[in-house]
Amino acid sequence: MILYKRTFLTVLLFVIHVSLQAQGLTLMPLGSYNAPKNNQPFNKSSRDFQDSISLPFVEDFSYSGNHADYDKWLGFSVQINGNLPLKPPTIGVATFDGLNWKGNPYSNSTSSGNADTLTSKPFRLAYAPSDSLYLSFFYQPGGRGNFPEFIDSLILEFYNVSDSTWAWVWGVKGEDYPQLARDFSQVMIPIVDTAYLKNGFQFRFRNFAQQNGSWDHWHIDYLKLETGRFQNDTSYNDFAFMYPATSLLLNYQSLPLWHFLPNANDNMDDFYNLSMTTLNAGPANKFYGYEFYNANQVQVDVLLLSNQGPILPREEYVLEEPVKYTYEDPGTESTVYFLHHYLSENQDDLSRNDTIVYEQVLSNYYALDDGMPEARISINNNGGGFAAQRFDSYLSDSLKAVQMFFNRTIGDAGGQSFFLMIWSAGSNAPGTLLYQKAVDYPPNQGLNTFFTIALDSAIYIPSGSYYIGWAQTSNFEINVGFDKNFNNNSRIYYNLDGSWYNYGAQQGTLMIRPLFRYPYNLYVGSESLPQRDIAQWNLYPNPASSSVNIQVSIEGNSHWMLMDLSGRMIKQGQSSNSQIEVSLDQIPAGLYFIGLKSAADSNYQFRKLVISNNR
Repeated sequence: MILYKRTFLTVLLFVIHVSLQAQGLTLMPLGSYNAPKNNQPFNKSSRDFQDSISLPFVEDFSYSGNHADYDKWLGFSVQINGNLPLKPPTIGVATFDGLNWKGNPYSNSTSSGNADTLTSKPFRLAYAPSDSLYLSFFYQPGGRGNFPEFIDSLILEFYNVSDSTWAWVWGVKGEDYPQLARDFSQVMIPIVDTAYLKNGFQFRFRNFAQQNGSWDHWHIDYLKLETGRFQNDTSYNDFAFMYPATSLLLNYQSLPLWHFLPNANDNMDDFYNLSMTTLNAGPANKFYGYEFYNANQVQVDVLLLSNQGPILPREEYVLEEPVKYTYEDPGTESTVYFLHHYLSENQDDLSRNDTIVYEQVLSNYYALDDGMPEARISINNNGGGFAAQRFDSYLSDSLKAVQMFFNRTIGDAGGQSFFLMIWSAGSNAPGTLLYQKAVDYPPNQGLNTFFTIALDSAIYIPSGSYYIGWAQTSNFEINVGFDKNFNNNSRIYYNLDGSWYNYGAQQGTLMIRPLFRYPYNLYVGSESLPQRDIAQWNLYPNPASSSVNIQVSIEGNSHWMLMDLSGRMIKQGQSSNSQIEVSLDQIPAGLYFIGLKSAADSNYQFRKLVISNNR
């Protein structure tokens, strides 16, 4: 353990001269996504997909992954997610912001301009005006993200096949004040102009936004294009989950497995909550159930369908069920459980949004966050300061490393240094300093979500409370990820003048994770060494059965490796092909990792792979 130097604290406190009323921790919109928003778009003209979609067309973005459905859309610069909207019509939306498809800002200036575009594939639309053809959709400004100003806008355009031009048909602007939370609004667009009633018709959404980060959010959901409709055709036979499922654990999103097992029941929450809704015209009931699987895809628990309701149209219905699982010791250092929540079909218009799956990870780290930031936070003080978050360890153990999520921005803290800090618990605030280490602000992390800081030597953490955070001796934007979905304000503190203050300006969680065992990259997918960005690779199908394909867009040889939950290498290989097929014969069903790296890289980048029994 490195001993704390009194001179560091003395110097730091003397250079802080700004009033607390104007300073503290500053919350800002994301400057980038550390992973790309989408895979690289197909290098084809939209005309290559002529007349590819028939009616009816329904899209609610309720699928997994962060890119739009390749069978329906061209131009993939939007972010598909379930975290940023408020009370969406169904789970999953397409979010427009100021980041391109790689997750990087469109510009390094604060200027506003054209940003994201979501373009449909061409439709077979040879209909008559009398066929009552409507395009409907829901939209919301801001949500949990950044509210668009009056200068910002979202527009809808139609493609005229005859003269190959796009025409404006609808738009909405943001507002400078009061920027209050808005519900989703539904728009009904009749298509009666014969210029559009042709095969090859397309539509696209575009936004005008500040181009240097994830600003000015608009969310789009539940599009429907169909004949035989009318202006008031605004309800649909559809029940759906509203938000992603959350952890079954008490307080945490993830725990070290060996900390969890000795008192598994006490470490579980008493109840879990799920949000569901309906787009029906009136209130109705729905049946809910779940299936619980271990890492080998063996069912270990089930809840038969229970009647829930009445569920009101476009309102959030919160289901509460007791947590009652019995966790067996898997005999490994980490594991994962899959909880499948589902609603009975009852001939819904869309069945996809009736199922959500939560992966309950029990690995080598504590996590208060869900791994997805909605904002970034930094110390706002000319002389620097401290920021910390409390963790409560269930067992006495040796802390080996700390992971922090850093959101990169143009002109951010590259080349700057800060101090990783670990404190014991004082009287409702950080107490005695246990450890400090100077750390260089990391380079662009590419696909890696968290940056791992290995401790020079492990430090003993007794069971109970302690704090992890950072210190700065000057003012720069360190940009730690901030998860708005879980409120841990009672755990967050900052210090600008020698005294600790609780942070209460915004509800959320600092994205910091303590690690207690190796390997560092198990489930958290990062390495402390910088590596080249090989973001453009795709894994499909997933889940897989007999084989899985790795689609690669890096030049030269690429090396791949299949690894199980314990970190054991199952098989590996290398190829110069753009598509690599990996046979999964004789490999048991369960959760695995596939890693990929170029010949020039020293570290693999890993993605989860589920191998199913369907073979």
